[in-house]
Amino acid sequence: MVLTAGIAVRDGTAGLHGLLRLTSSARAETARGISFDIPSQPLVAALDAYGASSRTQVLYEAALAAGRRSSTIKGLYTPDAALRQLLAGTGLDFDYTAEHAITLVPAKAPDPRARAEAERHQYIARFDHFLGGVQAGIIAALCRYPEARPGDFEVAMRFWVTGAGAIANPVLLASTGTPTRDRAIASILSRLSFSEPPPPEMPQPITMMLTNKASSRDRDICADAGKG
Repeated sequence: MVLTAGIAVRDGTAGLHGLLRLTSSARAETARGISFDIPSQPLVAALDAYGASSRTQVLYEAALAAGRRSSTIKGLYTPDAALRQLLAGTGLDFDYTAEHAITLVPAKAPDPRARAEAERHQYIARFDHFLGGVQAGIIAALCRYPEARPGDFEVAMRFWVTGAGAIANPVLLASTGTPTRDRAIASILSRLSFSEPPPPEMPQPITMMLTNKASSRDRDICADAGKG
């Protein structure tokens, strides 16, 4: 039986076209570092130097590289890491078109939704300490009552934590399958409070899921809670 916690935040290669240039004759597949010493320069010249050092075949449209400058690369790098460093800031990336060939392509713009989600998770992670305490407190409270003791059921719950540390307005988002157990859990939550108040900037309400995961079925979560 495990509680997973989260905060409910309300917000709300087809072919190449044009002239292809070719640098070097073959790509040496290697994981060990190669010594590079390529200063910042026009990208075409930098790619020639990269191909000579890494023995890597790079295909690209002349128009794609025109007017761009490479980043400096100096030191030991794998071929992939070296090329990524060399292309930094150019707006270009690369794909493998064959086992021994690389093709330059325009870098994909970051997905704004993915970036927003990553930023949201990073923000929520600031409250992990408090949420961990809430999680432990709920488990310990449920374990004290046989009718609510965690077992072979799952339930999602939503609630607020007041500035005094008390749970307010607890709601079960779905039934555990037993009405008497539902009422017992809701009653226990409504009387529960914590010594630590929530961070003032933490969004609420809090949604937590009490779920019986396969990996925890052989453990007595209430015995574990008693050790804390």
